[in-house]
Amino acid sequence: MSARHSIMTAGLFPAILVTALVFAPSANGQSAIIIDHTCTDLSLVPAYWIDQAKLLTFHYAHTSHGSQVVTGVNVLEGLDSFYSIAIRTSGTEGLPPVENPPALRMYDGNPPETYITPDGYWESSSGIDRTRAVASTGLYDFSMWSWCGQASSYSEAQIANYLSVMAQFEDEYPDMRFILMTGHTDGSGVGGTLNQRNNQIRAYAQANSMVLFDFADIESHDPDGNDYLALGCNDYGNYSGGNWPQQWCAAHPGHPLCTSCECEHSQPTICNLKGRAFWWMMARLAGWPGPVAPDLDGDRDVDNSDFTLFEACASGPGVSHSSSSTCEQADFDGDTDVDQSDFGIFQRCVSGENVQADPLCDD
Repeated sequence: MSARHSIMTAGLFPAILVTALVFAPSANGQSAIIIDHTCTDLSLVPAYWIDQAKLLTFHYAHTSHGSQVVTGVNVLEGLDSFYSIAIRTSGTEGLPPVENPPALRMYDGNPPETYITPDGYWESSSGIDRTRAVASTGLYDFSMWSWCGQASSYSEAQIANYLSVMAQFEDEYPDMRFILMTGHTDGSGVGGTLNQRNNQIRAYAQANSMVLFDFADIESHDPDGNDYLALGCNDYGNYSGGNWPQQWCAAHPGHPLCTSCECEHSQPTICNLKGRAFWWMMARLAGWPGPVAPDLDGDRDVDNSDFTLFEACASGPGVSHSSSSTCEQADFDGDTDVDQSDFGIFQRCVSGENVQADPLCDD
């Protein structure tokens, strides 16, 4: 385990906002998972769940805009080999071989091509057959297709067809999940056709318990959470007041999110954010429940009494061997044990006395 994931044994982290997503379970037990701009801080993701994500297999079909995700994960791996990923894009060879130590394995393309338009994945009968051929191999846990610019001009009916086909894929292949995406920003703002179509996709994902990688939402927000959609931002980060990735990196020189890369149609920061959001998504798909608030005694404060409860659980034999509901709550990362990674999450919500949890840890 790297120093990044080690426990802090002295001092307290400043309080930060910890969010928890609300999921509606589907009939088959799956839940909606929405990956947006709030899902890019990998320091909140326990190492255990990144390791679990490395055991998964992923099919990804896209054109040039979708390559931003691939660029982002490759840059991150270059910065930190813990986020290891093996990608194969050559012809019809499929997944890379299993690696030791494990790396998340991805096939990039939809055979026999690697540049995949809507017709090559879901919009034509031949594209649907190609996607079925990949799914039928039984090699993949997940499949995702990325928009280029089509969503900016598609009608409500065309988007409905996309959503219907993706849901049909999930019905046909119950051991897989087919991941929805929004279209990239185009400068048309909140009232534009693109945002209407993206909202259609978002609503469908929630209502039908699907997974959504919210491409547009990620590129509409800087790492501090400032929203540029209403200011007409586009996929390059330009908005009515300038270019937010350039401005953010000027204010944060040397930040890893500003690591240089060739980011198709966009700025490096946007590719880097999307790469981190991808790993957050994979941890969720591996079983991580997402960040939770450590208000163990239910008094809406994260304080010493909660630490006392946590300490008692951490010294025990583990949640799986305990009947204590408190210890189950203290298993913040969901790995059935109360340990160092849970304590790291706990520390994030404690800063002095009387930190309000309303009901989540909030500064």
